[in-house]
Amino acid sequence: MSTTDSFKARVHSAIKGNFEPYMRRSLQSIALYEANRCLEFRYSQLRPFQKKFALFATAVEMLKSLDYLTFVQRQEILFRTISSKEPLEPDLAWRRMKLITREISTSILTAEYKEVIESDQNKDKSHDEICDILLQMMYDESRENNETTKPHHKEWEYSHNNVFLVYRIYYKGVDLNPDIFPAIPPTMVSVPLKKPSNFRLSASNAGINLPSAVDLSDEDRRAMLKEVKDHTELLASFVGVIPDEELLKRKKRLYAALPPVPLPAMGGVEGKKQKKKKAKVAAAKPAKDDELEKVKEESTAMEEEESETAKEEADVAAV
Repeated sequence: MSTTDSFKARVHSAIKGNFEPYMRRSLQSIALYEANRCLEFRYSQLRPFQKKFALFATAVEMLKSLDYLTFVQRQEILFRTISSKEPLEPDLAWRRMKLITREISTSILTAEYKEVIESDQNKDKSHDEICDILLQMMYDESRENNETTKPHHKEWEYSHNNVFLVYRIYYKGVDLNPDIFPAIPPTMVSVPLKKPSNFRLSASNAGINLPSAVDLSDEDRRAMLKEVKDHTELLASFVGVIPDEELLKRKKRLYAALPPVPLPAMGGVEGKKQKKKKAKVAAAKPAKDDELEKVKEESTAMEEEESETAKEEADVAAV
């Protein structure tokens, strides 16, 4: 094993250090899988709810170690769905992690694909070459009318199967790679001693992955502001091309991604009251628009969530 081999190096090599939106669920799977590897030695010391809490918090830290990801991208990767923009609940993060190995067995290491992997024709091929062969087979099988074969497109690995990246990084042939890099958590996360009353709600409500004005670094704040500014300027170039309603919707989403206002270092009670009053007045203006926006997106979010989690929950219930 190379001395430079690590989670960060393997993921960088796999995605070429360039995150695209269609990689979101694959990166989520890889973060949860590695977080589980890092925590296996601690599980015997944790209660069930603490395991789930620690898993999600460690997945957050794993993504932080990928320094080519922006703050916003790290948040999006751990959304429940991209339309809801809600962080995963610890329960759902745990269920998705538990299903990864099973999904690899049922969608990648099937009897047919195992035969291809272990064939004499492919015995001298590298693991990455085997991965490309499997992806091409899956791509060909997905096409209708037996059209003339053509190379699978770049996004296929991520859009077709969100656990294939786990197979590419952690497996070798039909088994786990015995020489895989050691699981080293970036930080040892702490867990609550008592189960929070709102534990089944979103992870942010449970106290996970909620950047405050205090703990958000100046670098992250500047990066978020710059990203929102760049996207806003880009949207301005589409005036007259994209319908006004769609432009307004996208601008609202950008403004919602703005970092929290930093807390004042000092100030009297009167100053705090005035700032609080101003904040309430400012928040009241977009309240109705935000509520309308939420209603519009609710049906889409529900459909996507049901589609994305139904299979997971059914599989877990069948165990």
